[in-house]
Amino acid sequence: MGRVLVIVLDVPQSALHAWSVQRERSHRSRVANRLDAALVKALGDLPQAERVARKGSRGAVLPRSPAKVTSTRFEQTAKMAAAGLQVTLETSPRVRRVVACQQMDYAPGVTVREILYEVPLGAEAPVSSAFAAAPEKHRHVLTEAGDLAPLTTFVCERDSWRWPVADGIVVDIVFNRFHASTEGDAPPSRELHLTTPFVDDAPGASLAALFAAAYALVAALPAFPVLRTALDRACCAADASPVEATAADAHEATTPIRAAPIDLAGVSTPQAALTTIGCNVADQWFGNDAGVRDAVSTEFVHQMRIAQRRLRTALRIFPHWQDEVWTARIAPDLKWLGSVLGEARDWDVFVDSTLPALAAADADSTRWIAICERADARRLEARTALKTAMGSARYAQLALAWLEWLSGLPSREPPAKAADTSLRAYAQKRVQRYYKRLIRAPKLTTLDEQARHKERIQAKYLRYTLEFFESIASQKTRKESAKTVARMQSVLGDGNDAAVALRYLEQVDAPPYQAGFAHGWCEASKRYTAQEGERLLRRLRKPKITGGAGGG
Repeated sequence: MGRVLVIVLDVPQSALHAWSVQRERSHRSRVANRLDAALVKALGDLPQAERVARKGSRGAVLPRSPAKVTSTRFEQTAKMAAAGLQVTLETSPRVRRVVACQQMDYAPGVTVREILYEVPLGAEAPVSSAFAAAPEKHRHVLTEAGDLAPLTTFVCERDSWRWPVADGIVVDIVFNRFHASTEGDAPPSRELHLTTPFVDDAPGASLAALFAAAYALVAALPAFPVLRTALDRACCAADASPVEATAADAHEATTPIRAAPIDLAGVSTPQAALTTIGCNVADQWFGNDAGVRDAVSTEFVHQMRIAQRRLRTALRIFPHWQDEVWTARIAPDLKWLGSVLGEARDWDVFVDSTLPALAAADADSTRWIAICERADARRLEARTALKTAMGSARYAQLALAWLEWLSGLPSREPPAKAADTSLRAYAQKRVQRYYKRLIRAPKLTTLDEQARHKERIQAKYLRYTLEFFESIASQKTRKESAKTVARMQSVLGDGNDAAVALRYLEQVDAPPYQAGFAHGWCEASKRYTAQEGERLLRRLRKPKITGGAGGG
């Protein structure tokens, strides 16, 4: 049946509503079936898209309507997960069948999928009865699994198109609407699945065609790349809960994703390390973007901002990999996104932390109620601006550009300046560079606000560099240096929050009493954080890189 490369684009409910209102100028189109019809029409209006007709059992062309199938995904044993095996039961008015496929990550946002076999199943036959028909290579793993428990069930509606790109490459596009199998549950999850044949010895052309189609779709539709499908997300939720997953688990971001540790054990080159770091950043980025767009929790904004900062720092550590695509397409929009994220995050900190601290320090906290209300209104404005940005085609194109850049990184020729450098030597040089810049700083208590802010940025660079290379750093570096510089950056960040607070108080028209009170409080905070930052700076020990494959 052949292997295919897959990109999945999510169509979130909030972005779809905004797109529909702008397109139709009518709230009538917010009804679910009208939303779907609008998307189908928009897809059909694209000049490259060719609608695929459905055919009946005898080959007759069926009326133009979505195919409907009920899909039940089953649990994976450890061996099945290691082999990337997935078992799904699909039931339609015409057939009940088991579909077994193998799915592996090619790069963040891109998977390689192969349908291993499809077996018709009788009305009462258990799913395990189909395992005997599996290819010999996988039969033992499946038959050993026995009776698998269902994880989640969706009713799926599908429309299909073909998208000729270039050089004979065709991208297949399937618009899936996943509905809960029971009435009264969450709204449907909508996804566009893009596939094209995977060529083992030359995947570059297929990958380029897949991304070209994706760029065209996100320019025309409220669609955004995701790392996992709705079914995969629901199954992960079910794995973490004894209750079978529902449609809500497929599209609701419930927990902010923090940066996970990076394992560079066995990695010998800087380029391979950058690839590993990039994949780690992608997990944090795309683990939080839906929450920034749709959830209430401010922590999603915080973690999304950290992911963006980590990415920009990574390319500072690996500057020779900043090619034309990075500098012309990705970096400018990362700066734009960082700006709107930063504004929203700064207002969150001001409203949730700084103003409550100021009110608590005052003998009469009620004097701050009006300021808190005005600040909260400004916070909501910043959050609205951020959500608008996150729901824009510009953001979708940035996300795709980053994923495409990352997917091609392992196959690129390394920069000449780093071609013969081991990871250990490269990491040590970068760590020492940021350490020396930081340790040579003048006494922090003697610096003005702007100069102290620059030293905070240097601390941030060293902190993220040590986090990236933590797995190959010495034990003392991990236990002492990394923790010290992280604490230093946090402390200086508190001082920066105080400086931001003074600017924001002016923007909310703080009365003279509150402005004067805040000025004294913030100056004291900046003074303390400078003193504590200086103390931590002078305690900072020289970090060392001792691991990493390849000496030199």
